[in-house]
Amino acid sequence: MNKQLLKVVERAVRSAQQLFPLNPSWLHLHQHYNIGRTLGNKLELTPDDKANLSALVKAEHGIDLTLCSLAEFAGMHREAVLAHATHEKLAGLAVKKDRLAVKATTGNTLKINGGSYLLPDYGTWDIGWADLHSTAHRCVLVVENFRCFDHLNAMRLDLPEPYADPLVLFRGDNYYRQDSVRQCLAALNLPVLVLADLDPQGLVIVQSFGAVALVAPAFEVLAAAFGDQAIANPQLYSQQLPGCQTALAHSPYAVVQQLWRLMQTHQAGIVQEHGLQKDWIWTVHELVH
Repeated sequence: MNKQLLKVVERAVRSAQQLFPLNPSWLHLHQHYNIGRTLGNKLELTPDDKANLSALVKAEHGIDLTLCSLAEFAGMHREAVLAHATHEKLAGLAVKKDRLAVKATTGNTLKINGGSYLLPDYGTWDIGWADLHSTAHRCVLVVENFRCFDHLNAMRLDLPEPYADPLVLFRGDNYYRQDSVRQCLAALNLPVLVLADLDPQGLVIVQSFGAVALVAPAFEVLAAAFGDQAIANPQLYSQQLPGCQTALAHSPYAVVQQLWRLMQTHQAGIVQEHGLQKDWIWTVHELVH
């Protein structure tokens, strides 16, 4: 039985009713196990039928429906489910749930949980956010795009004290979830820097993390880049404008306002991957009210 059929059986076993709609699930159970009696578009299950269904679930999956509920599995990891069932895939928690991608900047060691680790170039430490208990890094650098996170050594970072040796976190995607990153940041309670795309959404991301600074090239470099049609992308601006303009128009940060005016002037955005090819120096722009 798959998960859906198990749920159908559990509801019936725990129910006082004896007649059930003869839907595809019950039709399959009736035909496959020869349990119950069809009455038109209904299936009749006697107490003995329900006892037989419970016995089948016990035999096939090791689950005693009198002792546990399938709903309990939703909050379990695979190994916990094995205490109640024979199939670990009944677990509700994803195997890769709550994971983080972390690293240090080039030449620095990753200092977490009392240890210090030198990762190879393009190396990433994968860890559950709740398992990252402590860090000796004094701040956190959140990088929006994985390509730049993975190839951070190809970007020329100039991070002055006290931001010179940050713990680097990938912002997240469908695998490394952004909510895990935010939970980790709340637990660590360290100053946050954000290296994001230089487009409207990137500025909103910077503000959403409560960052103390954004990491970007100098404004004179950016002014030239926004005027370069080979770099500036008008579609980023037009697509993101409706969802971002209110938040940016009322931004309390001078740096964000300055960048927003630059984007409005050129009606374009710049993705951070250009930093992997251009000889730009990415430095700290502190967010001051």
